[in-house]
Amino acid sequence: MQSMNRPTFLAIKNHSPEKPVIVFVASRRQTRLTAKDLINYCGMEDNPRRFVRMSEDDLELNLARVKDDALREALNFGIGLHHAGLVESDRQLAEELFANNKIQVLVATSTLAWGVNLPAHLVVVKGTQFFDAKIEGYRDMDLTDVLQMLGRAGRPQFDTSGIARIFTQDSKKAFYKHFLHTGFPVESTLHKVLDNHLGAEVSAGTIGTQQDALDYLTWTFFFRRLHKNPSYYGLEISAEEQNTMAAQATAQDFMVELVGKSLNDLAESSCVLVDSATGEVDSTPFGKIMSYYYLSHKTIRYLVSHAKRDPTFQDVLSWMCSATEFDELPVRHNEDLINAELAQNLPLSIDCMGDAPLWDPHTKAFLLLQAYMSRIDLPITDYVGDQTSVLDQGIRIIQASIDVMAELGYHPACQMLMTLLQCIKSARWPEDHPLSILPGVPTEKPRSGLPGTLVSLSSQPAGAVAALVKKLNLPFNFTRITSQLPQLSVSVASVSAKGVDVSLTRRNQPTTPECKVYAPRFPKPQTEGFFLIVCSALSNGMDGELLGLKRVSWPPVSKRNGNSNGNGKGKVNHGAGSSRGRPASDNKGGMLSVRSNFKFPEGILASSTGTNTARVNISVISDSYIGMAWTVSNVEVKLDTGIETQIVAESSVPTKD
Repeated sequence: MQSMNRPTFLAIKNHSPEKPVIVFVASRRQTRLTAKDLINYCGMEDNPRRFVRMSEDDLELNLARVKDDALREALNFGIGLHHAGLVESDRQLAEELFANNKIQVLVATSTLAWGVNLPAHLVVVKGTQFFDAKIEGYRDMDLTDVLQMLGRAGRPQFDTSGIARIFTQDSKKAFYKHFLHTGFPVESTLHKVLDNHLGAEVSAGTIGTQQDALDYLTWTFFFRRLHKNPSYYGLEISAEEQNTMAAQATAQDFMVELVGKSLNDLAESSCVLVDSATGEVDSTPFGKIMSYYYLSHKTIRYLVSHAKRDPTFQDVLSWMCSATEFDELPVRHNEDLINAELAQNLPLSIDCMGDAPLWDPHTKAFLLLQAYMSRIDLPITDYVGDQTSVLDQGIRIIQASIDVMAELGYHPACQMLMTLLQCIKSARWPEDHPLSILPGVPTEKPRSGLPGTLVSLSSQPAGAVAALVKKLNLPFNFTRITSQLPQLSVSVASVSAKGVDVSLTRRNQPTTPECKVYAPRFPKPQTEGFFLIVCSALSNGMDGELLGLKRVSWPPVSKRNGNSNGNGKGKVNHGAGSSRGRPASDNKGGMLSVRSNFKFPEGILASSTGTNTARVNISVISDSYIGMAWTVSNVEVKLDTGIETQIVAESSVPTKD
């Protein structure tokens, strides 16, 4: 790749000395290395800053907005960088400066070719291969990506002409010449991911039988291309036979086999039930979870097959990192060496990832999450963007995992996954002190005088918190952040043998209308959410069998202040024994409130005392703050009637410190 940098610089000088230029490279690292080499070549010219198109004052103002060091250095010489690893503000700045002709050159990955309208006079495709860790070697770029890159040159309304240069191996020269002058047909890839598509359609009720699945396929682009280019899809039909009845029958048999294989794969993943006699297909609770969270059925299969009732924190972290969604996490050349060095500085061994090598993307995700919770600096800049990607996907994977464990009835596993979710959002380990997310509080032994939990701290009056700040010499923003923590009252409005109504009220006003949580290290803003868990109560008062689990958040701003129609829009995930209705919400007295109804599965409640009553425990657990939970214990349920039996007074009892 480095040998292509000088030809790239010469191409800019010869074909577009004054007009905009986009240089496409294979990876984020190559954007930085290419920009550095272009800067070096500029240094050999009479005018080293030949690509800068703005005044010094304007340049200084723009540089002050930049967060990425490599981008700041490149912009000094009129060269921009653009890739997914940059924060949104840096990407927007690079796009803005290039679009307004403030800089002449933009070095970018293929992400710029799709969706961002930034035309140029000259486009240079610097290399047509990228490193693929799965094959431990280089792979050719997709032709559609190359075509998109070339399409940025000389766009109508922006330029009257355009020039595109492709730098590739000499052996590929004839191929790309043919590709540019003749072109290739666009083909479907639906057959490669048909299982997940069918799973979603079955869950939605669009497909109810195998014949429905076949009919669904006839309306797709895949069906058209299968008959036009059968050999591409592995169907052996000669050109002479393509329009014959025999060819159509062969294609039909191929589709039947494809649909059957996809449904069988979904059935093996416990996502659908297939009746071989009637051909009927129905979604399972796991299939609905897969569809709701937009996950691969292979992720659900892994979770179900590896599920434990009482897993360790290391277990649930490895479950998350083994998700199919991380298959495409970038692993670049020689990153196995970086991963090996990083692994030596982290608390959990990679042995729990099985036989996965150090260059495996799932192993890399496991290391990046540990580094995030340990709050250590990453070895290279590329890992920052990769870590953001892992965190972004990790939230929905954990939430889906909680629902899977709830469906299996594994209460301890649900709680451990909730702890993992809290740790991910807080950038802390479960053994770190809960108050350590606040400024000035160490992760190890807490300062004398501080409460043991966030619930205890948030329950204290403002004056007491201010006194703590003064006494312990805590940062000035400690009080403001503490006031941001939710103070909940949990009450049971009604209870019967059929179910229980639970009401949550936020006794203090949120500092933002969206109820954002304090998570300074998490890359995206997060809003408050809570898990409501109902368990049977054992004779000793401890939690027994899991009866229901829901995830609830506050209603949106538009539904507050009396505007709610009684159907609050709090998010709800349905686990074991949960109802399908949304929680009701109100805003009485200026306080946020949300109500949720649990329906007990028929026949699941049993008396532990030989009477006609049973008892349940209700827990409310924050999805963001470690150790923040409230409980209402030993709620009595009469088993011989479906009428309401009691009203439990409002409670804000926290779990024990």
